[in-house]
Amino acid sequence: MHVSSALVALAAHFAVIVRVLTYRKNGARHRFHVAWAAWVIVAISGGSAIELLFHPKPTGFFHAALAVLLAVLVYLARGNVARLLRSDEA
Repeated sequence: MHVSSALVALAAHFAVIVRVLTYRKNGARHRFHVAWAAWVIVAISGGSAIELLFHPKPTGFFHAALAVLLAVLVYLARGNVARLLRSDEA
């Protein structure tokens, strides 16, 4: 169970990294805080992926589920971190 959870988490982290790095803004303006948030997402997902690759340890279901949830949210936003941070309540 732990190996499969680790592989699921690793795949989800790589999916997040790839999707955020391949986002094309198509004319959207550059926002400093959104760029930093994207950098943090890539850095944390990358660090988690590197840790899972080079320092294997048991990974629980909830760690894998959290990584998959983040990947799903990033893919639903098409890699647009501004969309992840947006709140329609104003």
